[in-house]
Amino acid sequence: MRAVIFNQFGGTEVLEIADIEKPAISADEVLVRVRAAAVNPKDTFVRKGRFQIFTGKQFPLQLGYDFAGEVAAIGNTVTGYEQGQTVFGMLDCWQGRTCAEYVAVGTDNLADMPDALSFEKAAAIPLTASTSLQALRDEANIKDGDHVGINGASGGVGAMAVQIAKLFGTRVTAISSAVNHDFLTELGADTCIDYHDADVAAGEQRFDIFFDVFGNQPFKRIKPVLTRTGTWVSTVVKSHVFISQWVTRLFGRQKARQVVVKARHVDLALIRDWVAAGQLRPIVQDVFPLDKIKEAHAQQETKHTRGKIVVTID
Repeated sequence: MRAVIFNQFGGTEVLEIADIEKPAISADEVLVRVRAAAVNPKDTFVRKGRFQIFTGKQFPLQLGYDFAGEVAAIGNTVTGYEQGQTVFGMLDCWQGRTCAEYVAVGTDNLADMPDALSFEKAAAIPLTASTSLQALRDEANIKDGDHVGINGASGGVGAMAVQIAKLFGTRVTAISSAVNHDFLTELGADTCIDYHDADVAAGEQRFDIFFDVFGNQPFKRIKPVLTRTGTWVSTVVKSHVFISQWVTRLFGRQKARQVVVKARHVDLALIRDWVAAGQLRPIVQDVFPLDKIKEAHAQQETKHTRGKIVVTID
């Protein structure tokens, strides 16, 4: 099968498409014929070698963490799926493998694809929506009436977070460049702040939850604009995040948390139902064919993508 691989850490030039062996499935796994896969910041970080402690250095390594496609084979103990069924899902490991013609996954990693949705749009959903849901619900204990600030609101996770926060009945302030404010208002944001013109950490607004998707507003800086029992949540893997979590678990009522997304069938099913009901919509900026994977990664690295970059696998 064809798959995106790399044999050394580096820039987009290390990416190549190679013929590798189709994965075998165990009794509790499903083999998916991948039709589309999303590109995430995690892909570019792994490719550059930023997380070698997790990925290891046994090349070749693969990429890709989201997928949408069709069931190609089913393990002996798997129930609820049949060949040809359309599914979507995600991996929560460090060695991606969905930018390939086939991927073998456990049943917690996938769910039925939302009805009437293209493979491209379905592939843009799982990782970003799961991250947002688990950050807001599980780490920040979101509740009706909360004021939620979302930093980096126009990207893949941010655009999902705006919509999911509104589903919980909250008031949302989106932090992004002004060019995205109309788009974020359409998604449901109540207020938008242009980070070029205003410093959210020096403002008068107070947040019950501050979701730092972009990763440039550390807890120490945001602490003064949190409510007395407010929660700051980060997506990044950095020492200051670990320290802030540890300190706030021991002292004070304000909390710092990090979301480490997990693949959960129950969450994917909930997300699918929201999408099917028209309450949550995927945002896809660009779609690239597999042989343009270098261009797809280059676009992701601009850090100015609205929603998701998706790769199709024919």
